Amino acid sequence: MKPLFLMVISTFILFANQPQNDANLSDINKTLEIVGDVKINGKRAKSDMKVNLGDFVETGKDSKIKFNVGKDAFMVKSNSKISIKEEFKGTGINTLNLLTGSVVGVFKTGSKYNLKTHNMTAGTRGTGIYLETDQNKTYFCTCYGKTEVHSHTDKEKLNSIYHKMVVIESNGTIAPTKEMRNHTDDELRKLEKKVGRIPDFDKIIEGNDC
Repeated sequence: MKPLFLMVISTFILFANQPQNDANLSDINKTLEIVGDVKINGKRAKSDMKVNLGDFVETGKDSKIKFNVGKDAFMVKSNSKISIKEEFKGTGINTLNLLTGSVVGVFKTGSKYNLKTHNMTAGTRGTGIYLETDQNKTYFCTCYGKTEVHSHTDKEKLNSIYHKMVVIESNGTIAPTKEMRNHTDDELRKLEKKVGRIPDFDKIIEGNDC
C-alpha cells in the first residue's frame, strides 16, 4: 500500500494556477496570542516567542494559542498536541500533524500543506480548515477552498464555498456530516485578519454588495 502522503501529492496540481491575492508581510501580526497553559517545544509560551517549522505546540485545559507561520495562521485549541514541519525538503510542502485535540487553520494562496491525524491525510492549498481528532475518529471541515481527504480505505474531494464537513471513522470510512462542530466564522475571520486577509465567504458577500 502506498503511503498516504504519496496519495495526496496530486491534489496540489489541482490548485497550481490559482491567482495570488494575499497580504504583504507588513500586514501580518506576528505576536503570539496565548490563553492559559501553552508550551512550545516543552517551554512555556510567551507572547514574544515565535512558532517555526519543526516546532511542537501543546495546549492544556481551557487554553489556546494563535500564531502564524509566514502568511498561514493557526489557532490551536484546548488539550491539543500539534507539530508543523517541512515534510519534503526543498519542495515547500509542509505537514501539520495533529496528534490530539483541534486546530483552525487559514492558508495563503499557494501554500502547500498535508494535514495529518492518526487516520487521515488531507492535501490543501489556499484554504480555511478545522481539524479535530481523538483516538477513535477525525472530524474535518473544509471551511472554504478545495481539499482532498485520504484514509487507508477511502478518499473524498471537497470543494467548499461555506463549510463542508466529513468524519473519518476508525475503519477509514469518510462520511459526510452536517454538524458544524467547535469552530465559528468569527474564529476564521480573526485568523485571516492576523495575516491581513478576509475569509473567502466574506469576499463573496462583499462582491454581492457592489
